[in-house]
Amino acid sequence: MKAELHDWTENWSNIGAAHQSLHHAVTQSLREAILKGKFQPGERLTEVNLAEIFKVSRNPIREALRALQVEGLIEVNPRKGARVRLVSDAEAQEVIELRAELEGINARNAAKRCDEATRDVLRRLLSEGNEAEGRNATQRLLQLNDRFHALLADAGQNRYLADYVKMLRERTLWLFASAQVGRAAESWREHAAILQAVVTGDAELAALLASRHVRKVGEQVRTGLGSAALSADDE
Repeated sequence: MKAELHDWTENWSNIGAAHQSLHHAVTQSLREAILKGKFQPGERLTEVNLAEIFKVSRNPIREALRALQVEGLIEVNPRKGARVRLVSDAEAQEVIELRAELEGINARNAAKRCDEATRDVLRRLLSEGNEAEGRNATQRLLQLNDRFHALLADAGQNRYLADYVKMLRERTLWLFASAQVGRAAESWREHAAILQAVVTGDAELAALLASRHVRKVGEQVRTGLGSAALSADDE
């Protein structure tokens, strides 16, 4: 994990440190690392390790941890220190239920409303994803996962729904990230089935598959949260 994080943060200062304080640059980069699942729910965040990873002193790390605590991404125990916030099973279930319903509505809209030009774009995405899956290209599949959600949101042609789904996805990205990495190929096959239903105009099937996909990923998320909670209790 440490080597992976060093690779990921090698050029972290490019996010705009020249135009903002070191504290803000570190906070933004650490926030992104958490949201993308580089640190797992319940994982300890020590100032010493983070300072080594980001190659800065402990002071900007300490300030970043305080800022992210306010945002709700991390929690601080006076005795045990900081860790990525653990989400309760009940809270995770609420998020999963909401996302499943909204993603289903959006997929139904996309199947009903997308024009031929949009269908061509979705077909190209489908082809790219199938090719990447055939090569077992996990990182490419994860990139296409983001494109899938963005293109499907646009295809649904409801800007209010698209904005809300995007906000919900961004706020819960860290929650779903670990599950997505472990099932990249499986997720793509589910995405491919949704895309096929959309391009053929099968609205009800698209809605069903989209909702089912979120719920399947959600079950893995909840299993992972249970394991993380047990590990955290043992510390």
